[in-house]
Amino acid sequence: MTTSQRTEKGRKDMKSSDRDLGMGMGMPIARRDFLNGALMSGAALSGLVPGTSARAADPMPYPPALTGMRGSGYPTAYSTGHALRDHVFMPTGAPQETADSYDLIVVGGGISGLAAAWFYQQRHGGSKRVLILDNHDDFGGHAKRNEFGEGASMRLSNAGSFNIFAEDGETGGAHADLYRALGIDIGKLAAETVDPGFYHRHGMGQGVFFDRETFGRDVLLPDPAPWTDFTYLYAPTTPADAEARWARFMADAPLSPRARADVHRLYHAATDYMAGMTVEEKVRRLDTMSYADYLTGPAGCDPMVVTYLRDRTFGSGRGLHSTTALSAHQRFGLPGFAGLGLPAAYETDEAGTSYHFPEGNATVARLLVGRLIPGALKGRTAEGVMLERVDYSRLDDAANATRLRLNSTAVHVANVPGGVEVHYTRGGVAGQFLKTRARQCVLACWNYVIPYICPELPAEQREALSYNVKTPNLWVNVWLNNWRAFHKAGTCYMNAPGSYYASLILEQPVSIGGYRHSQTPDDPTVLTMLHGFETPGLPIKDQFRIGRAELYATSFETFERNTREQLGRALGPYGFDPARDIAGLTVNRWGHGYSYWYSALYDDFLKTGAPPPHLLARRPCGAIAIANTDSGGTDTTELAIDMAARAIAELG
Repeated sequence: MTTSQRTEKGRKDMKSSDRDLGMGMGMPIARRDFLNGALMSGAALSGLVPGTSARAADPMPYPPALTGMRGSGYPTAYSTGHALRDHVFMPTGAPQETADSYDLIVVGGGISGLAAAWFYQQRHGGSKRVLILDNHDDFGGHAKRNEFGEGASMRLSNAGSFNIFAEDGETGGAHADLYRALGIDIGKLAAETVDPGFYHRHGMGQGVFFDRETFGRDVLLPDPAPWTDFTYLYAPTTPADAEARWARFMADAPLSPRARADVHRLYHAATDYMAGMTVEEKVRRLDTMSYADYLTGPAGCDPMVVTYLRDRTFGSGRGLHSTTALSAHQRFGLPGFAGLGLPAAYETDEAGTSYHFPEGNATVARLLVGRLIPGALKGRTAEGVMLERVDYSRLDDAANATRLRLNSTAVHVANVPGGVEVHYTRGGVAGQFLKTRARQCVLACWNYVIPYICPELPAEQREALSYNVKTPNLWVNVWLNNWRAFHKAGTCYMNAPGSYYASLILEQPVSIGGYRHSQTPDDPTVLTMLHGFETPGLPIKDQFRIGRAELYATSFETFERNTREQLGRALGPYGFDPARDIAGLTVNRWGHGYSYWYSALYDDFLKTGAPPPHLLARRPCGAIAIANTDSGGTDTTELAIDMAARAIAELG
């Protein structure tokens, strides 16, 4: 079933108004206050509309507390960019020139843009005039913070980017230097703030939900497989009761006997499915065939096995048909390779330590803002800022050397005598049209945008920039009154291979500073639900474009309905009531999410030995340099920081 078909299923199945009301669709859930450490209920609910916060009357909005449609999926964030793309951006007059000029303008307030400003100030003594422009109403790019409630009961979650990483033995490099300056010690944080055995002590682990449309009946079973995702947050990664889980799976999973046997074989047998080939031939073949083809080809599995495992790679934004077999093994730890005799170098990705702040990588962005802008944050460490609110009134203060201007979309960047001129809108496509100047500029926005705003770049560079088509992501945070049903069902992480949301993840067991993760099943918590976009058979970039179009065409009501329906069906037998237990919903819609990463399935230059496009794409042009994750050719936060340092070095 394609993504579009699953979306239509979610729409058609829920037409009954009575059923909608029974799930709580008539209730205003967007924002509800916490009272005396517990959620308010019944008539005390505040009932504010989506996109508002409990502090809506405050003179300065507080974006992390906004619910409804968030991420980059609201009109003021994308209206100007889409008008520029469609060649319909037609301002009524010339841009109004602002009085200020700067040493550096950074286009893009994500981690790479913020890091570029930080590296620039470090290089030049800290007193240079820097302006950061960002099209969103919050900074951080993909690394934004979602919060719900206040005080001890406040729940945090990431809106997108979620983990940072330190390689074993790593001591230097731009990102390591920046982390050190921000007081981020990944190894120490992982050892001292994560409780990986928390859910195990509560009798909880992975579950798998089989839906009736795909598998014939609704049933939630314990997942017998070892953990392959977020393994740094949970222990043990192989369930202690694995034998009993496998016995139940073999007896109760709504799969054909052959499919059940194939799944069991993949996880238990050390069969060489590529016998007769050398290791080099195996690696080459695994790197040029999809995991789906590997399962139904060399491994000889029933096609339903592909359906059963289909959600296991969605964290990357690609399904099994678009993930190489080698990547499925190396990056995702999926089964079927134990007997191939691959060298240790092909067993896993690079060794190191991952860490997940409660608010994801928003912590990195917030600490950078605290360093760049006096008064924005009092805390200087991750522990010190976890419960602290950024003072957004300080971000664009003329008294500061570095200013961060939100709701501001660059539409034209050009080298001019003496520096760079930047035109931008403020407040969306119908907002103010302004221009300002600087000696130098860093473009820390998406590669795909740059040809539209900087047309003076050479044609071959514009083409290389356009090569990067980003992955659409949907990251929905559901604020819950409690997690009793999850506890009763014995699951804290649910795979749902046929459902609208493919992965459901209870709050990470991370406590840092004054923040404590939900401690008992009776406490409020946050549940993250992920939807994957795939259209098997099409080139991956076309799949991304189709997914993006679907994402922007889907209403908040549909996201909410799919959320309530799926939770009710999966957890209703364990006491979950979507009308009673859901307190709020934040839909983080990322039309342009993760950076594009190369694959031999789609990128011919990997076969010919030609230089990768990102090397040409990131060449500086006059006083303009390029920094972003895209310019590094893959999708990590560390790379985003390294690319910022490179861009500043290029400017000199």
